[in-house]
Amino acid sequence: MDKQVIRLNNDYTNAKLKEKNQSMPPKRRHLGLILIFAMVAFSLASLSLVHAYQNLQKQLKLEQVAVKTHANLAQDNQTKSQEIQKLKDPDFLAKFARTQGYSQGNEKVFEVPGMQNKENQ
Repeated sequence: MDKQVIRLNNDYTNAKLKEKNQSMPPKRRHLGLILIFAMVAFSLASLSLVHAYQNLQKQLKLEQVAVKTHANLAQDNQTKSQEIQKLKDPDFLAKFARTQGYSQGNEKVFEVPGMQNKENQ
């Protein structure tokens, strides 16, 4: 059996109906727009986060390259310092000058083919 609602059209029922309609929450007409705005805002925040992460990865790679370059330059600096210390030694300087063809007074310099590289070091 179908239930039929019988509405009485009098002041009391009209007042109660008006009261019921006023106590109901308003319809969420703009909820869709609010949700779309929230999705766009979160998407922009996510894109910013992804960009920052990619930038961090690039910086880490650059740091690794800089560390390797620093190690190479430190090794070169140490080698150059050792060469400078050798050039301050008069005996080494005399040997080096002889390998370049310079001699003192009546001195004769003979080159041995296998020995030239060993004396320069």
